[in-house]
Amino acid sequence: MLRMTREGSKCDKLGVMLVLVSEIGFEKNVREFYLNSRPSSGRRSDFVATSGTLCYLFLEPAPFHIRPTPMRRRTFLHHAALLPAAFQVPLRDMASFLAPASLQASMWTYLWDLHDEGPENVLARLKENGLTALSIAAAYHNGKFLAPHNPKRKVIFLEDGTVYFKPTPSQYGRIKPLVNSLVTEGFDFARVKREADRMGLATNAWVVCCHNTPLGSQYPDIACEDAFGDKIVHNLCPSNPDVRSYLKAIVKDLAAQGAGRIELEALQFQGYTHGFHHEREGIVLNAAMKFLLGLCFCPSCRRRAADAEFDLSSVWKFTHQTLTKHFEDQSAFAEQYRSIDDLPKDIFAPFLEWRTSVTASLAEELVEAVSGTETRLRPLASIDPTARLMVGIDPARTAPITGGLLVPGYVKDGAALRLPLAELQKLIGANELILGFQVGLPESGGKTEFLDRLATARAMGITSFNFYNYGFIPYSHLIWIKEGLI
Repeated sequence: MLRMTREGSKCDKLGVMLVLVSEIGFEKNVREFYLNSRPSSGRRSDFVATSGTLCYLFLEPAPFHIRPTPMRRRTFLHHAALLPAAFQVPLRDMASFLAPASLQASMWTYLWDLHDEGPENVLARLKENGLTALSIAAAYHNGKFLAPHNPKRKVIFLEDGTVYFKPTPSQYGRIKPLVNSLVTEGFDFARVKREADRMGLATNAWVVCCHNTPLGSQYPDIACEDAFGDKIVHNLCPSNPDVRSYLKAIVKDLAAQGAGRIELEALQFQGYTHGFHHEREGIVLNAAMKFLLGLCFCPSCRRRAADAEFDLSSVWKFTHQTLTKHFEDQSAFAEQYRSIDDLPKDIFAPFLEWRTSVTASLAEELVEAVSGTETRLRPLASIDPTARLMVGIDPARTAPITGGLLVPGYVKDGAALRLPLAELQKLIGANELILGFQVGLPESGGKTEFLDRLATARAMGITSFNFYNYGFIPYSHLIWIKEGLI
């Protein structure tokens, strides 16, 4: 066996290392084929090669133990002749095998920006700056947004909880979608997709799933219910069968209208805090107390827990008693329960595991809903493992169901991105990992930080990106994307 590790002398270049292992003994014959200075795919890892095989790996600027054996021209040509057999592909296909994977880049975009600026103008601008797709908000929440380059309005108040496509009424059950006024006026997802097809851009749909205040208010039984019986109306419960039916109809509709990918935001349990209009508290709520306040104990959760033979009552009892005591005396648990990690493991470990089963089963139902189409589903998942734990998302469980995840890489710079991204790559294995980056200010940190994050992600093998958000950023920031994708 031959193993190469991060120990030993340094390799400062990036590229593909082809390793031929001689059939006679285990002599290392190494040849470097540098495809370009910054490969766009692959990831570094230890690897094992056996006699008579050809292996490859991508290298980062990191220390590796590399002691190649000098190779004469005749020996090299002999081994090169073996490449097609080793890879089991025809020689004519070797170039495409070794070629860097093409980059995919989608811009999160709102329908009103396309409408106000003209879809052909927006799409041309995206294409000129290296974007290969756009991700249109197809079902979205409320907001007040500043639109610096919108020619018709600069401050936009959204229509809360509406869809931006024309729904098929027969597909929906009890819960019906609220249709945005742009759609009723004749400007919708399908209209933009036709123009994007003409211009050679892919069209993805961006769907906010379990966050919809109007629907939670109209149908309180589908909203999450806290330990005191209060309805958290901006959070739809993923355990609820009507919520599931509604979301299945949404993805079916969008798949039928040609969405290449449906990006599923908030396919999870939501928390207590979500930026609701004028949220107020008069006491200190640390991370643990906010987490407990956001837990759902609705009838649907109780039924699903019982079906899974999980006792939800112990979690409810602890949550109710702890919060009641905290409301009376904020010093009671100030030191004992500061974060989710401090909560009793015997109660919360099985509870958190059960919650991941709820979101995973919902993902399975949505995948089944679009089976037979070419549409791919990509749930959004936080890059922060604690944040994922709090909302019931397990990448190792969800990614194999959907084929991949979309992860907002909202961190300071490339150095801050490297470790959590590497951990995610290990968790999801060969499944697709799309990385999202902010391009606006102050969130992006600026051009230098943006390009640093993008370069780090590319060096770590990420080939598909989303960028946030067309309507928020100056046109000049689109050039950052173009520079980062070169």
